[in-house]
Amino acid sequence: MPHIRVSGIPEAAVATLSIDLLKALADICQAKPESFILDWINSNSYRDGDQIKDIAQVEVLWFPKDPETHHRAQTVIREALLKVYPGLKHVIVMFRELEPSTYYKDGQHY
Repeated sequence: MPHIRVSGIPEAAVATLSIDLLKALADICQAKPESFILDWINSNSYRDGDQIKDIAQVEVLWFPKDPETHHRAQTVIREALLKVYPGLKHVIVMFRELEPSTYYKDGQHY
């Protein structure tokens, strides 16, 4: 936890993204990098019958954070995505807040 889901870019780019991005986000959140999970979501997006290949979408599922943390995290995410996949025209980052009392890991909730 946090869980980060990336779609719209190739799996290899997400693997490369995992090398530095998780540590950078951990630094922002004052957490351990191994607490973060990065998922590649294999999906295709279409508009007017054509596949869109220049938009990445990132969902960050985590416990509530302040707006400044959201801003810092989205900046790091956007810059990292553009570095590993420079053909992007748009990077969408969405933060979804989880309730600690409804989140369980190994049978224990937070």
